[in-house]
Amino acid sequence: MTRNLERLRYSELDDLDYGIAKALQDNARLPFTQIAKELGVTEKTVRMRVQQMQDAEVLSLIGMLNPAKAGLTLSSLIQLAVEAGRLDEAAAELQDIDEVREIVLTSGEYQIMIQVLHRDHEELSCFLLNRLNKIPGIVRMNVIHELKSLKSSCTYVR
Repeated sequence: MTRNLERLRYSELDDLDYGIAKALQDNARLPFTQIAKELGVTEKTVRMRVQQMQDAEVLSLIGMLNPAKAGLTLSSLIQLAVEAGRLDEAAAELQDIDEVREIVLTSGEYQIMIQVLHRDHEELSCFLLNRLNKIPGIVRMNVIHELKSLKSSCTYVR
């Protein structure tokens, strides 16, 4: 029953695409020959379907760094209030900052929320004072420190 409900969430994918995505999500280095065998199709079919999903930007095969293991143990969400008419400009400047992991437009009194990763509070402080404070249009910010991650997942298909 759960599989059927989960499958409905991804109705844009046929059963074969869904099976391939599920297999690669669990292990992106899984050989196409093994996926083909498990799904009862040829390796060429799997290879072509993966390429089609990548071309359609439905599927990305990437190596993901574990930030904590790389020393980036301080994760913060920062809400940014931006002057009317300067949202695009502020968002464009944020795009070019390496420490910014994610940028989202939000509703409410803050128009943008970003996630940043740093080694420590000193590094975060320098980022706030020397980078964010210099972006034209940002009029107010609210820094939220993530105290403990209870779930962080890149799993979408079950």
